[in-house]
Amino acid sequence: MPLSALESALQAWLREQLPLAADVGDISFDSPDASWGTSLTRPTVNLFLFDIARAAQQSVPMPPRRDQGGLLVQERPAPCVAFSYLLSTWGGGVREEHRLLGDAVRAVLRTPTLNPGPENHELVGPVLLSMSETNDVRARELWQGLGGRLRAGLVLVAMTAVPLGRATPLATPVETVLVEVTPTDRASTRTAENPAENPVTAEGPVMAENPVIAEGPVIVEGSVLENDAPRRYVWFGPRQPRRRGRP
Repeated sequence: MPLSALESALQAWLREQLPLAADVGDISFDSPDASWGTSLTRPTVNLFLFDIARAAQQSVPMPPRRDQGGLLVQERPAPCVAFSYLLSTWGGGVREEHRLLGDAVRAVLRTPTLNPGPENHELVGPVLLSMSETNDVRARELWQGLGGRLRAGLVLVAMTAVPLGRATPLATPVETVLVEVTPTDRASTRTAENPAENPVTAEGPVMAENPVIAEGPVIVEGSVLENDAPRRYVWFGPRQPRRRGRP
């Protein structure tokens, strides 16, 4: 599920940026209600998901892939979705909480784009990180809805593409092109009485000293390269001399 992959990427990113080792503190996605904070014994960074909305960015095209049966399939473009988290810090006293919160603010500001690792293969592209503006979310209303007192925090918006998971089969791609060339009968292309209706045929290399001039189509057989197979060219242009090596 993309949401689980997103939260795994956010957790790994916070562990690296704060830093907050696993043996020192915790990263939680629980609801920080009034009773939840009283049970904490270690410094904790809480990410409370409170809003999911369709982002204004265009959908991300999905490349063709092979399904489990080896069939080539194509998914619809993945829409971009914005996940809003209320980030707050808990435990260790006010000074420790504010230190963690300040480190989180700096981490968001210096990481506009989060590139997940290969372990998060469900994320099809980079995750865009940002802080919401004051007018976007009222933290007071969020804390009142959680039943707790107002705390310092920030709203982290993580935007990523969400694959729809519905693929349609594609036609087998063209891998080989076979071209067959059938030579024409030379006798049928000889010069007739009316050159405008019948093509003029010249065999062998065309020399500039002895150009071939015709009103109608001109077919020139032969090659300027030794031991090269005969080639045939057709000229539909106006009356003009033929040059060496070209029809």
